[in-house]
Amino acid sequence: METIIINTEEWKDLVQKIDRITRFIEQYAEQFSLDNNTWLNETQVCDYLRISLKTLQRLRKSGEIKFSTIAKKHHYKAEDIKWLMENKLAKNNRELIENFKSFHKERFRKC
Repeated sequence: METIIINTEEWKDLVQKIDRITRFIEQYAEQFSLDNNTWLNETQVCDYLRISLKTLQRLRKSGEIKFSTIAKKHHYKAEDIKWLMENKLAKNNRELIENFKSFHKERFRKC
């Protein structure tokens, strides 16, 4: 086992950074522990789903995501976003992975 020695200032610096990371994670977790009746704006939805505004616009246009428009701004119910995460996006990812696997299995058989 290797031993690393650091001075007191470096240790304090490291502890402060860890504390900042911990606070960030706690704030992030609070942000997404939403009541189903909470309404979210576009930025919040994009952060939650980790998608771009353009992707969110495509989801709206295709009818895959429910929304309401008030004063030319789109709002989304947390319940609908959670449903989308659990049902739609996860299924697509699984389907893509399975298609990818089968495509490559077929490709390698031909070689």
